[in-house]
Amino acid sequence: SFAAPEHLTISLEQTPGLIAGKGKPDTVVAKLTVNSTSIKEFGVRGVSGTMLNDLGSMWNITGKNSGSTVSVGFSSQTLGNSHSPQTWNGLRWYTFDVNDPVNIALVRDQNIPPDTYPLTVDVVGYQP
Repeated sequence: SFAAPEHLTISLEQTPGLIAGKGKPDTVVAKLTVNSTSIKEFGVRGVSGTMLNDLGSMWNITGKNSGSTVSVGFSSQTLGNSHSPQTWNGLRWYTFDVNDPVNIALVRDQNIPPDTYPLTVDVVGYQP
């Protein structure tokens, strides 16, 4: 079941050195880490007006200035480390052990124009 933990620390960090241009699948653009003193697992899903699947694992992010979109999602390695997806309030969430890094990566070959691309994820505490 999903929980309201007493303490949840979340960090979402951009990969250093990202540049515009040709992007390849599984190029990591950000890393999410979650720590908690009260739970052992957490759920996460992408947040976007344009989801690319119903599992919440792939979505588009939109440039602040150009309006260009970049397709991102959980990296192949991250998906391999996840527990079974869970459903809560009609949405699918991938669950992970706390302290397991969740890499967010490009999901296909794409040309990325220079811009600022805000990236948002929802994170919830999860108790199996």
